[in-house]
Amino acid sequence: MKFLPLLPRAQNDYKGYRAVVVIVVLLAIVSTVRSLIHIFLPDGGSNAIAGMVIPGDANSAVIFTFAWTGLYQLIFAIILWTVLIRYRALIPLMILLLFFEELGLFLLPMFKPIASSLMTHTPPEAIQNKLLLPLILILFFVSLIAAPERKSKAG
Repeated sequence: MKFLPLLPRAQNDYKGYRAVVVIVVLLAIVSTVRSLIHIFLPDGGSNAIAGMVIPGDANSAVIFTFAWTGLYQLIFAIILWTVLIRYRALIPLMILLLFFEELGLFLLPMFKPIASSLMTHTPPEAIQNKLLLPLILILFFVSLIAAPERKSKAG
């Protein structure tokens, strides 16, 4: 019986600009930290970060949902780190997925709004999305451009 490797041989050379890789590393750090905050903060970040005050027994459901969201964000971050470490040729695809994640976070409140009476302040995500959406879209298009060949210093 022959087993397939968990991480099969893949193209790991990204021929785009190094700056794109650096920015994706920063986004991976943010994604990892954000997920761990939702998982490990006692309130899941619902009050401390998002400014939501949920009265009574519903509060535990909101805290659970924030932690659950953090778990999914952590899984996404692990995939992002895997691409950065082993499958760099997939960087443009991951940037596109990051764009759709941010787009979803931007659009979701329009379809599932939270009552303003439950909010003590605007969550950072509401401000962050307006800045990140266009930047990630630009980053995606830049990630598709091949960088000029670098000359070797050895000679």
